[in-house]
Parts: sequence; C-alpha cells; structure tokens
Amino acid sequence: MLCRRILFFKILNFIFLYTLSAQPDPKYRPFDWVIYRASGAINSISEGYSFVYIGTDEGGIYRYHLYSNDFNDPITTAQGLRSNTVTGVHFDHNTGIIWAAVPGYIQYSYTREGDWRNIALSELGLHRTDVIRRLGSSDNYVWAQANSIFVKMDRSSGVLAGLYPIPDELNIQWSSGPYQNQPDLKEIFSKYTVMSGWMLTGDRFIDQYGRYLDITTGLVGNHGDVWVGSSDGTFFQGKTTMETFFPFSFGIRGVDVGALHHHNRDLWIGSADYDIGRGITRLDPITLQADHFDFDVTVNMNPTDISSILDLGDELWVGGNSLVLLYDKDDNYWRTLGIDIGIPEGNINALAGDTTYVWVGSSRGLRQIGRKSRNEDLMGIESLFYNHPVYALHLNEYGLWIGTRTGVYLYDPKNPQVVNGSSIGISYLDFPLSQVMAIREDNNVLYFAANLGIVKFDLTDRIWELVISAVQYDAFPATAIAMHRNLCFIGTKIGFFRINLKTGLIRKYNYPFIGKVNSMVMLKNNLWLGTSEGLVRFKWKKDL
Repeated sequence: MLCRRILFFKILNFIFLYTLSAQPDPKYRPFDWVIYRASGAINSISEGYSFVYIGTDEGGIYRYHLYSNDFNDPITTAQGLRSNTVTGVHFDHNTGIIWAAVPGYIQYSYTREGDWRNIALSELGLHRTDVIRRLGSSDNYVWAQANSIFVKMDRSSGVLAGLYPIPDELNIQWSSGPYQNQPDLKEIFSKYTVMSGWMLTGDRFIDQYGRYLDITTGLVGNHGDVWVGSSDGTFFQGKTTMETFFPFSFGIRGVDVGALHHHNRDLWIGSADYDIGRGITRLDPITLQADHFDFDVTVNMNPTDISSILDLGDELWVGGNSLVLLYDKDDNYWRTLGIDIGIPEGNINALAGDTTYVWVGSSRGLRQIGRKSRNEDLMGIESLFYNHPVYALHLNEYGLWIGTRTGVYLYDPKNPQVVNGSSIGISYLDFPLSQVMAIREDNNVLYFAANLGIVKFDLTDRIWELVISAVQYDAFPATAIAMHRNLCFIGTKIGFFRINLKTGLIRKYNYPFIGKVNSMVMLKNNLWLGTSEGLVRFKWKKDL
C-alpha cells in the first residue's frame, strides 16, 4: 500500500513538472499582451472549431477565422509559447485541446489561447534538438512525428505512452507537415488557379511581382477548403467548388522593430533587420489592416535597417543607414536620399521637420535638408556636431531640440544659432545633462531621457528639474519615453518601466518576450512598443 502511495505521488509530481504553465503572468488575460512579427515560412496547419491554426517559423501561431475570413491576434511567447518558432500545430477535435511543437518542447493549451503547458522532448525519450515535423490525434492518443520516430502520448496530459517506428493505430487525424509531393495535394496544385494576379507552377507560387515562393505545407480541410502555406508566410485558402486559391497575409515586415511613428490613423513600422524585414509596414492599429512597401519590388527604395520615421502629412521620411527613404504619398512614389545630397553618414537615429526643412540626426552628425530642393541647406553649425552622435530631435515653437552624448542643445532656425538647452530658464539640476537619448513633449512639458534620469522642462515656467532618478529604473539607459497624464513609460534594453510622477509608484515590465524597447507610441488604452522581439501591443489600463 505504501509503495502504491509513493508511486501515485511520484506520478502527480511528474505530471506537475510536465505541465508547468508558461503564461507570463496569470493576472493578465491571454491577449492583454500581443506580439506581431514577420511570420517567416509556414510549417503546419490545423483546422479547429472556429479557427485555422497556422504554425510559423518566426511569428508563433497565426489564427485565421473560419467564418469571418480574417486573422485574429496571434499566439506567441506573450501567451506562453516557449518560442515563436512553431514546427507543428494540431487541434484535437475530441478534446478541444490545441498542441504545438516548438524547439525542445511540445506544448498544449486547454483554453486554446493562453495557459500553455510544457513537455520537454527529453522527457519523451527524444533529444532536445529533435524536430517535431507533424502532430496528430486518434480517439485515445495524441501523436507526434519526430525525425525518425513516432511518439504516442496521452491526449489530455501528454504523458508518454510509447515510442514507435510506425504508429500502432490507423485512425490518426494528422495536421499538415512539410510538403513532400503528397499525391492528394499534388493533384490539387495541378488543377487549381490563383487569384489576385498570382500564378501556380508545379510546387511554387509566383506573386504579382514575379517572386517565386515555395509551397511549404498543405492541408485538405473538412469543409471543402484547401489550406496552403508558403515560404514567405503567405497563406492560401482554396475552394474545392471553384478550384481556386486566394492569397492572404498577416503581420508586419521584420522581427526587430527599430522605429514606430503614429500619424492620423497610420502606424508606420520599420525593421532594424532588413534581411528579414524586407520593407516598411503601414498598419491601421484599430482594424490591423496592413500595407507593405517591400525593398525588392519598390522602385528607388534601397534596402536598409530602419531607425527613425517622420510623417509630415504628404510625405514620409524614413531614416536608415547613411540614407533616408522618402515617400511622396500623393504620387505614391519612393526615392532614396543619400550622402551625395547631404544626408549624414551613420545610423539615422532621429528626424524632425516643418514645411520648409527636415533635420536629420545620425551617429555622425546633424544636417538640414530642404523639402523642395531635396538637398542640404547649410545651417552654419554642422561642424559642432561633426562625428558627434545625435540621438533625438524634437521641433516646437522654441526651435529644434537636439539630444546628444554631451547634452541637449536648442537650434533656432529663424535666427540661426545654437545654445545649450539647459541654460534656458531656471535649472534645479545638480549635475549637467549628458546622453540625451529620447525627447517627448506632453501637456506643454518637455521630457528628456538622460544620464540623470527623466528630466522635465516646463515650457511655461521655464524650469528644469529631475522628476525621475535613473536609480528608479535600475539605471538602465532609457531608449524611449511615452507619457499619459502623470504616468511615464520608460523603455530600456530589458523591457520598460511605468512610474507615477505624483506617487512615485514603480511598475517593472521585464518579461523576456518584450526584449529591448526601441520606440514607444501611446494610443489611448494601448501602448505600442517597437522592440527587438517584434511589435508589442499592451493593454496597459488592465494593469492599473
């Protein structure tokens, strides 16, 4: 009897360790945090009750609604996945549980949204580097196909039931795995056509620009649908009645979001990794409808990492590496401005502009570009910032505020001269400013992220004072600022902090799925973050 009890408790402990939840924080609802990323290749497809679940190489699990025919928020590390690389996904219609294979783990969720449970591959008799190619289920078990073996698991808990060279059950419903010229799919591809200017030839799609995309996976659905994934993340829905495929895409360009800029209803997104990013995304933050401007198919648009964006209404200026991409919205035309017309060398960290000029700040200096001439107009102060990194620019009625390594400066375009910004008005600062990385204006107050912390300059009273010491956010260099009334959001290399300017209350957000924060945009109830892990949306008022 004692041995049975010991065995029972060992099994309970074993199951508990298997099923530790990967949810970032149980106080949040599953989609209070959402990460949008470039999908990469589509690896696996499974039909559920309401969604088609799409396992991607970079973007987690995309969810395509079967009835509204649109994409909902994806399931990523923000919901509890161990990785955004999903090699297999499966919805078990018998239990309603969704299963996912990620590097080193198989995970499952009862809610099909959050509360993901983990099973390490090593606990299933596999090596941690094994890749799960396909997932499926029978009436009693869940199956996983690894490199050279099939894993049989309990369909509710994932407890190992056996390892087989060939499954010992015949009635297994498999989700899609890698496309390997399966006869049923190959016959479909030979008969179907593609809409929206696409073509299908053999095992490859050709888009409207002539780019070839490999077919990576395919699934014949249960309701007259055929689902196909491609190497660039384009998702295809086929109708057996029409023998036609319709292409769809979701997400943004890139994974490491280097710049965000909001203007009117457009949220512009630039990637700091152009080899993955491929271009610039214009996103409607309400409907999540996106337009993409890809480097390889857009005339006069040079590939570059993107660090800054400025929307001037009729024009969009995008800062890259020793160049600026200029988009004329009225003519729908892009052009590249380089060092030959006066763009400074180095990373373009900041942009500011009015109806006459655009100021371009880089890691190597500051330049003034005429909006009509598209050429440099000399200010007479260029030598002061030669080989001098400019981190932030902000334009208001005082002039152009310039954040640099040695402090903040103010340039008056109407009466060309530059002064030390902190010399204006009254200063209650104990030490001089340096390393001014970000500038934000809110309610007639300027906020500067600097070496001391967050410094404010009241534009009415003309008083400088330190409102948040750097110690309050662990002395990490601040990379971005966002404001909402008395709340200051401070981006750093390990997430961000929310600090109440009145009470001093500090809230630290350092979840691994956030990564380094490059830029921040506050839109009412949502805080949008451009981070090294993607575009993050946080419903911050849920955490007051």
